Amino acid sequence: MSYEFRDIEKTTSPPDKRPVESLTFNGHNLDDEIAEFHTVNVDGRDNYTRKLQVADTFGDGDFFLNSQLDHNIVTVGFFLIADTTDKFNSAFTRLKYLLQGDEKEFYFDDEPEFVRVGTVTKLTNTEPGSLSVKGTIEITMSDPYRHGQSKEVTGGNVAMINDPQILYPQNVDKIVVKLPPQSTDNMRITIGNSYIMELGGGLSANSTVVLDINNRTLTMNGTSILNKIKIMNTNIFEAKIKKGDKVVCLEAIQIKVKYRVKLL
Repeated sequence: MSYEFRDIEKTTSPPDKRPVESLTFNGHNLDDEIAEFHTVNVDGRDNYTRKLQVADTFGDGDFFLNSQLDHNIVTVGFFLIADTTDKFNSAFTRLKYLLQGDEKEFYFDDEPEFVRVGTVTKLTNTEPGSLSVKGTIEITMSDPYRHGQSKEVTGGNVAMINDPQILYPQNVDKIVVKLPPQSTDNMRITIGNSYIMELGGGLSANSTVVLDINNRTLTMNGTSILNKIKIMNTNIFEAKIKKGDKVVCLEAIQIKVKYRVKLL
């Protein structure tokens, strides 16, 4: 499954009244919006599990086939404290309402530069009948990664990827190429030594070519030019970038590479 992330307006230094691990779920900060709610702790953010696919062997152990990251579960502990039954019931009802929805973005105040995606799969009240309870919110992340804010690297006919947050290969969102005042018959984009796209059939002067890898589109001045791709010489729709890669288009006067880092 793919996700279209948006950059969320967030402060890098949360208000003093908020707990350091305060949760914002689907755009709503629970500590701010529910006066009776207080975040206590968060568990599971740094965990991961990996599923192995193996085959039986005649000898010891198994024969390894492949592996993939499993979903992750983040648990938020909280206090809900009210001085009347009506206030408690109203606060808990509001909490349940704010936690509805599938695959919603969420983040924590001590990590404002990263967004996660998940669904609340369990909400518990461990002390029913009390006006002062400790509960938990369980968020299941089908996508186990945390995603950074959108980034953009710009160059002339070469854009250098030199991002210290890129610890392993990352997806590319878009490549935007500005062409010179002269028309050109062909265009070639390369990413490192592994990925390439070649175009033919003529490209207009002063045009802007946008390769949207997420949506598998290629446009020139807003009009699709997928028919100009030399299919046998192109694999760029599977492209990933790593630190030190160069994105090169010798026909360009400007290249912009847009991406966002994902980390465990």
